Amino acid sequence: MEAHASPRRAGSGLRKLTANHLVAARLAEQALGLPPGVKHPNQLLAAMRRAAPYLGHRRLLPLMEALFRWTQPQDWAPGAEPLVWPSNEELATALDCSERHVSRLIAAAIEARLIAARDGTDRKRRGFRQEGRIVWAWGLSLRPMAARHAEFVRAAEEGERTRRRCRELRRQAGVARQFLAQLGALARERGLAASLVEERAAERQHRAHALRRVEDPAQLAVMVEALQAAAAELRERLEQAVKDADMSGLADLGVRPLIPTNKPTEPEGSTVVAREAAGLPPDPSPTPGGIEAEGAMRVSPAELARLAPKLETCLAIGRPGWAEVADAASVLAQHLGIPRPLYGEACRVLGRPAAAIAIAIISTKPAGHFHSSGPGGYLRGMLRRAGQGELFLERSLHGLREAAAQGRSRQLTAVNPEGFTMAASKRAAEMRYWPQNAPAAASASGIHG
Repeated sequence: MEAHASPRRAGSGLRKLTANHLVAARLAEQALGLPPGVKHPNQLLAAMRRAAPYLGHRRLLPLMEALFRWTQPQDWAPGAEPLVWPSNEELATALDCSERHVSRLIAAAIEARLIAARDGTDRKRRGFRQEGRIVWAWGLSLRPMAARHAEFVRAAEEGERTRRRCRELRRQAGVARQFLAQLGALARERGLAASLVEERAAERQHRAHALRRVEDPAQLAVMVEALQAAAAELRERLEQAVKDADMSGLADLGVRPLIPTNKPTEPEGSTVVAREAAGLPPDPSPTPGGIEAEGAMRVSPAELARLAPKLETCLAIGRPGWAEVADAASVLAQHLGIPRPLYGEACRVLGRPAAAIAIAIISTKPAGHFHSSGPGGYLRGMLRRAGQGELFLERSLHGLREAAAQGRSRQLTAVNPEGFTMAASKRAAEMRYWPQNAPAAASASGIHG
C-alpha cells in the first residue's frame, strides 16, 4: 500500500497568539532599560511580589523568581534586552514540577503580560554571552516587568490600603457582634425582649459568615452599618425595658408615710392612740414569728395573708408561720410569672420573709399597674431600690392596711346606711380585732359579758 502524506498546516507547532501576547510584545518594545528610581532588576521583582496578591499573580511568583535568576544587571541597559533562555527541563528542576506544568506557567505568564516570547525559527530557547553581555539570544524577554513597574507599585499601595480598610471594618464588625452578644446575655438574664434578642442573634450569625467571604470595603461597610444599627436598636429597646421595669411609671396609690409619734417623754402606746384618732384600726400585737420591716413596723404571717388574698389562697394551713408563708410566696411568684431565679435572688438580697412580703405586695397590684416587663420587672425594681437603701416595705404594708380598713368601712356602710357614724365605723374596726382588744372594744361599745 502507498502511504499518502497529509499536507502540514502553516501554523502547526507554533505558539498560539492571543490579544495579551500582543500587548506583552508592545510593552517589551516600550521599556528601554530600568524605570526611573529603580537601580537593580530585583526591585522589579520585589514590586511584582507585593502586587501579586492583588493582581491575581501569586501562583506565577515561583516562575518569575526562577527567570530572574538567569538575568544580570547589564542585561537591563538601554541598548540591551533582558532575555533569558532556560529550557523547560531546567525550569522543571528549579520549580520541582513537570515540564508540562512549566509550559502552562509560561503561557499564563505571557497571558498576564509579565514576559514576552522571543521565539527562534526552531522554536527553541538558546543564547550566547561574551564578556557577560548577550550577543544573541532566543527566549523570554523580561522587559514587560520594567514597563509595568509603576502599575505594580500603585496596585500594591491600593491593595494594602484596601486590606487595612477591610481589617478595620472587620474589627468594627467584631465589636458590634460582641456588643450584640452582651446585650443578648443581659436580655436573657433579665427576661426582656426575648423575640428581638433571638432575631438579632440570628442576624449576627448571618453577618459573621458573610463577612468572611467579602473583600470589598464598600460591601463590608454596609454590613458593619447593619450590625451597628441592630446593636443600637437592641440597646435602645433594652434600656427602655429596664426603665419600664424600674417602678418609675406608676406610684403606689393610697400609700401614706407612717410618722411615728413616740417621743422619749411620752408613754408607750401613743402610736396606737394616734392611729385611733385617725380612724385606723390598731396594729395587731407582734408575734414571735413576725419580722421587722426597715425597723419601723411589725407584721405577722396571718396579717400578711389577710392583706394579700392571693397569698392566702396559696397557703396550705390556717395558722401559718414564716416558713409556710415563704413557700406560698414561691408558688405565688410562679403564678405571677416571676422567674424562679429572680425570686431566689430576692430571697438572697432581702431574706425569705421580706421576699415573701414583696411578693405579697406585688400580688395586690392591678394588672394595669405594671409596664411591659410585668411583675418580674417590678420585683427587679424593688431589688435595685433595696441595694440603694431606698426600699421601704412598711409604707406599702401601711397602704394595704389602710385599703383593707376602707374596704371594711364600705361594707358596713352598705349593711346599715342610716345613722352610720364615724364612731360606729371605729367600733366596727375595733370588733375586727376582738381577740386582741376585747376589753377596750367591750368598754367602747357598751357590751358586757
